[in-house]
Amino acid sequence: MKKNIVTKAATIATALLMTVSFLSGCTGTGTTSEVNTDPNVKPTEITMMIDTCMTPENGLQQVADKYKENTGITLKLEKPDHNQYYEKVGLAFAGGTAPNVLELGSIQYPTFASQGALWNMADAYASSDAPVKSIIDEAYVDSLRIPGMDGTEGLYGFPLAKGGGTVTYVRQDWLDKLGLSAPTNYNEFLDMLRAFKTLDGRSDIIPITAAGLINGESPYEIYLREFYQDAKPYIYKDEATGKYVDGMSEAPMKEALQRMQDAYKEGLIDPEIVTNKTSTCRDKFYADLVGCFNYWAGSWAKTLDENLVTTVPDAKITALPAIAESWYIERPSTSISITSEQYTSNPIGIYKYFIEYMHDGGEGQMLFTRGVENVHWKKNDDGTTIALPYLETPDKDVEKSYMAPELSCTKFDDPIALDERVTSSLETFYNNRKLVPYPPVNDTINVENAELDTIRKEVISKVVLGQLSAEEGIKEYETRANSQISAILTSLNG
Repeated sequence: MKKNIVTKAATIATALLMTVSFLSGCTGTGTTSEVNTDPNVKPTEITMMIDTCMTPENGLQQVADKYKENTGITLKLEKPDHNQYYEKVGLAFAGGTAPNVLELGSIQYPTFASQGALWNMADAYASSDAPVKSIIDEAYVDSLRIPGMDGTEGLYGFPLAKGGGTVTYVRQDWLDKLGLSAPTNYNEFLDMLRAFKTLDGRSDIIPITAAGLINGESPYEIYLREFYQDAKPYIYKDEATGKYVDGMSEAPMKEALQRMQDAYKEGLIDPEIVTNKTSTCRDKFYADLVGCFNYWAGSWAKTLDENLVTTVPDAKITALPAIAESWYIERPSTSISITSEQYTSNPIGIYKYFIEYMHDGGEGQMLFTRGVENVHWKKNDDGTTIALPYLETPDKDVEKSYMAPELSCTKFDDPIALDERVTSSLETFYNNRKLVPYPPVNDTINVENAELDTIRKEVISKVVLGQLSAEEGIKEYETRANSQISAILTSLNG
């Protein structure tokens, strides 16, 4: 969750992509003259640069070996350090050694597609009769349909899994002690925070914390959902007009700034929120200081609970249902993309024998979700299936080999039961969430966005800390960001 590092790496990768012309004739594993168009031609080898998977020390190579045993295809996996992943991807393109398959996030996916680096799999998906077509949630496929290098919509990646998102976790034991029910609207939410502030006469309690007042990348408003509500602190497409607009200048954003300023002044928001990282927020939560913390639904619910009870054995946490004025945000899916024909000679074969295999709802999905039998999981004599301990950290059971089982975007009959804390938090999340689209990307945005992000963050901080009124903050933003906003909106709407 080190967003600042990831954003910096994405900038490096983007700069490298812009430096390298995709028309220069650099080749990776194949050239356009050698490209296979027959989907029945099985590739003999697939190269992939991978990030959010288990480590080699925990058996990543065993997964690749099992894939070859099952399919006959050699899978060469390169897993850079997480903080260097996108830098390594950019360097691979710059050096003409791009892999066949990449894992790309919300900024990088549209950026690489707009630069012509990715293969358009729309026709392959449309004409396929593979099992995945009948078991996948089409919304996640459709969310990856974006304009490519020629400006027309294409499908340049396949969803690794659901995008997932955050929920607001609350100290249920604090609610019980105060005799409070979970808040259902904004006023009740504020009353809960006020009650937390005076719990047991303590002066060190932080009613709510977050990793900054605004996220460092899209979705920008994913944290502090109860305060942002319908505000959009970014450029988005107005579906009513079909035009892109700047949400920072709209009335809902002014109202959100006022809510945050009032709550901060009252001492309800962490005084260190501007400098917080996700790790510092977690540390404060584990230290029995925080009543409310918006963080990832799913496996993190289990992790937060387990770490908290080591400090406070009687502690309990609950994922709050979204309040009436707001909702939770599901980020776009991470994409599994195949590099363009300039780098990959058999993209359609890789699509069929790798991407579709990973999402087949059976053997392939089990391998890339749970790993290898008797290495990462096993069947008991009574017919049940259980996860085995990680090879490197035997005090913890394997949660995934690559695709998170709790976020499967297909109808996957997972034989290993999920922890109730995981399923409960996800149920709360999906009961009221909106799936956001990928942010727009073009050369102008690549150039202007870093400065725009800085201005946006500085202005929001000034308002919330009380240095400017909400109205003054919006005016300062519009003045300082005028050239960036004008250039971006012109590039998108012109």
